Amino acid sequence: MNTPDARSLVNRYLDASFLVTKQFDTQIRERLGQTITTDQFCALRLIEEKPLCTPSDLAELLCVGKSSITALVNKLVDRDLVHRAGDERDRRVVYLTLTDNGREVYKETEQEIQQLLEPYLVHFKPEEVQNFIESFEKLAALLTHEGGQENE
Repeated sequence: MNTPDARSLVNRYLDASFLVTKQFDTQIRERLGQTITTDQFCALRLIEEKPLCTPSDLAELLCVGKSSITALVNKLVDRDLVHRAGDERDRRVVYLTLTDNGREVYKETEQEIQQLLEPYLVHFKPEEVQNFIESFEKLAALLTHEGGQENE
């Protein structure tokens, strides 16, 4: 997209994306207090949803390096939210699972975030929400898998 208006569209996206991300992060932090960070919640969510999740899987899904993921996983293990288990056939492989406490914190946090975000959705028609989410998912897929180089 090399139109004169492309720069304006990119700037509008950046402005809105920054504002939405900062506002939601702030509201989530205020709502959850010091219970759990957004990154920790995302990690718990991914571990819960991905069977046989490894720290490398988690690093890839969260788009962070191995040293960052090690620190994050260590914090979650120290707080008894995540359990590390070695693979019986390959000692180099470690799987992450939620502890009972981790599952409880994840569910409570998910419910809090749901209650925080739902009131904003009533300002949109259902098809607007659906279109927005599908467009955002498409952008995420392009950024993740193709580096935005696709020409349709």
